[in-house]
Amino acid sequence: MSKKYNILWIDDEYNDEALLPFILQAEQQGIILEGYGSFKEGFNALEANINYYDVILLDALFFENETSETPNPAGLGSAIKKINELIPKKAFPYFVLSGQTHFTDVTNPILEAFQLRCYNKKNPEDVKELLKNIKEEADTQIELQIKHENQLFFEVLNQYPDSGRDTFISIFKGLKGIDNGFDDELYFTQLRIILESFFRKANEIGLLHDKCVQINGSQVNLTESCLFLSGCDTKHLNVNCSVTHFPKLIADNVKNIIYTTGAASHTTNVDITQNIDVQAYRRTINTPYLLYSLALQLMDVLIWFDEYGKVNSDMAINQSYWEEFEKDQYGNKFEIATITNISATNWGTVILKDGKRISIFHGDITQNNLVLGDSIKFTVNNSAKAQNITKQ
Repeated sequence: MSKKYNILWIDDEYNDEALLPFILQAEQQGIILEGYGSFKEGFNALEANINYYDVILLDALFFENETSETPNPAGLGSAIKKINELIPKKAFPYFVLSGQTHFTDVTNPILEAFQLRCYNKKNPEDVKELLKNIKEEADTQIELQIKHENQLFFEVLNQYPDSGRDTFISIFKGLKGIDNGFDDELYFTQLRIILESFFRKANEIGLLHDKCVQINGSQVNLTESCLFLSGCDTKHLNVNCSVTHFPKLIADNVKNIIYTTGAASHTTNVDITQNIDVQAYRRTINTPYLLYSLALQLMDVLIWFDEYGKVNSDMAINQSYWEEFEKDQYGNKFEIATITNISATNWGTVILKDGKRISIFHGDITQNNLVLGDSIKFTVNNSAKAQNITKQ
């Protein structure tokens, strides 16, 4: 997979057809230019998604904001000032590209003040050198190194809220020893938010039942969602799936993430003080490695789903596997199965979907006039005997 570089490009003519060859030339080298016509529009986009962009490319003349009528060099000065203000959050390499001769052919006070070179967009050699320098400067940035080292995952993460990218970049910085400070509650909450988005995506293509993502009108029930995708009965929603979507290791990872990151299964808000096991763990092991391990498990879950969802994207087929079931007043599930055997002593047998054999008392066989091949509805007691039997 070739490296990609996301460039914030501010140029009042960024969508001019004359610049299409430049855009295509950049894309051939993995440089993706996202253009904005004004300083305000461009930097609003940058601050809203700061870890998406790797480099900033500035025209020498562009609009201050979307209502400006004439491009002017004040926009360049404002942009450079803002880039410097953003350094505590992220230090961006930035370059100036222009076709204006009073920037490319003569000394310009703004460029001179910041010791900047202005590349000439009309000079093919200048453009070639610019693209080379963009990649070289970008490759020195730790955030981009992280994205390139884990490119498959960050490509998948593009489908999730932008905050997910920020979360994982922070976690990878910790893994690299750049920032070992961590806050369980903050990052555990972020992992659960990403997991919630994952379950919503599963619901969008019918892999996950609607009931699992409509708790109280909007919340996702994380535990019930995990059970459903694991091919198990939900505990409270009375739905299941006849197909097991989660491979066992993926199911185990999801269960571990849900349990460890919070005691409440139906919310993304985390209160670590309510998780007794985590509190006991922290008293003896106060490291970030628990957080890192959960994050790495979640990476595998998202990568698995990206491929699985593409192969299993037919909503009608997926929803055809949804099943609902009833429970009695004590919370015991009603099963439906066919009688496969009646012994000489008039005891019957049914076999559940999981292969478990259930006995039918001979008195129930007689009372309900049951015969071989009949379908019955029943609950099961602890001794694996059918109760509350009705003939279907």
